[in-house]
Amino acid sequence: MRIILAFLLASSVTATIAAAQTQPPPLAIAADKPYRHEPTGLVIPTTLDGLKRFDARAFAPDHLDEAFNFGTPDSSEDITVFIFRNVTGSVPVWFDRTARVVEHRATYGGVTVAKPPVAFAPPGQSAASGLIASYRPAKGPYRSTALAYLPLGPGWYVELRYSSATIGADEIDARLRGAIAGLGWPRKITPQPAAVPIADCATALTFSGKANAVKGDNALASSLFAGLFAASRDEKPRKDAPVEPARAWCRDTGHYAGLEQHGVYRPVGSTDSYLIALNDAGRGIWVGPDSLAALLASDKGANAATWTIALDDVAIVTAYPARDRLPSPEQAVEIVGHEPYASKTGTWGKKREVQVNSDSMK
Repeated sequence: MRIILAFLLASSVTATIAAAQTQPPPLAIAADKPYRHEPTGLVIPTTLDGLKRFDARAFAPDHLDEAFNFGTPDSSEDITVFIFRNVTGSVPVWFDRTARVVEHRATYGGVTVAKPPVAFAPPGQSAASGLIASYRPAKGPYRSTALAYLPLGPGWYVELRYSSATIGADEIDARLRGAIAGLGWPRKITPQPAAVPIADCATALTFSGKANAVKGDNALASSLFAGLFAASRDEKPRKDAPVEPARAWCRDTGHYAGLEQHGVYRPVGSTDSYLIALNDAGRGIWVGPDSLAALLASDKGANAATWTIALDDVAIVTAYPARDRLPSPEQAVEIVGHEPYASKTGTWGKKREVQVNSDSMK
């Protein structure tokens, strides 16, 4: 289930992220014609695996997050196709988040794995850059459910979910692969790295108390740099540029109060940074060392490390005042939910404005 994230102010120490179940507006598209996703060229047909397209929704403007439903009137057969902008994480991270949502969906009453997650090569791609898995619901109307997650070039994710009351759990994998092939893929797709199902991190994160905000000119300069860096996203790579290897992620196993509906992931081998993956919607909170602040400090003979906190949404990056130590995920969520931003940067479109809130660093 797709959700819209709303950060609510609260008086408690652990601010939580609320899932506002507001229905997004429908897309104004012809019901009897295929739909072409403008930024990517992906074509959504009127039928998929024999199921009619009956609904299309926009979860963000400018085609940045859209969903399409195919199925029967009684919902006994259902395919949902999502396409949304890649702003953080990786295919393994978001596949893992989606799998967790599927595993805990009330209508299934729990699931057992029919076919475990494996990598596959999406249409038009040579590398096994996508992940797919299928499950057997414990109860309810469905006999099977399956999901797939794959990249469409470097800037987009495509996700499919298939639930059926008639198809067995051992057969739905092939049906989902057929539905993937039934989409209208662009003729040229920029190659992407191979995907590997995510694993638990080898070590746990440690924290040394509450992280305090860093003030002053260096903090302001760092915030401005973070905004300018975010604004440069999606610059077209050279045609002969090699495919960059994917950042390897692991699943953090810590328990963080108030984040039960979300996930914490870390670059493999890292003990000073992490990503809070918000639900399964491709958005997240990134926490990591502030490299510019370290450079500015070294120029002045100082040696004080700081950490940045940024909320990545599909069209904007919001940075918050740097911290003097690694904040816990609970504190990072509290900062994003309660504190004034340091900078906001548009990351989509021709006009990408950077707003710096100097008052937040005084």
